Amino acid sequence: MTIRIKAVLAGAAAAFVTLGAPVAMAEDPLTAYTYTYYADAAKTQVLGQVSDQGCGRVGDFVYVVRANIPSPYYDAEPIYVCTGGGPTLPGD
Repeated sequence: MTIRIKAVLAGAAAAFVTLGAPVAMAEDPLTAYTYTYYADAAKTQVLGQVSDQGCGRVGDFVYVVRANIPSPYYDAEPIYVCTGGGPTLPGD
């Protein structure tokens, strides 16, 4: 029973890390971003800023470790792209 629960939790954690914030999936999945998040849809009150946490790799699978964005209202600015050779600047 304990092994099964650990496997389910590990699978959920892996899904969270690879998928990240739900809205961020509309962005490029291998690009890391800095997010400025707001209190309202009109984006009139800035609440803060967070950035994705880096690149991860499992075998040939490369992914971005997404930040938790505490608001559904945000702007995303690309900071780097995760590749098999490590992070590179966007557009390189």
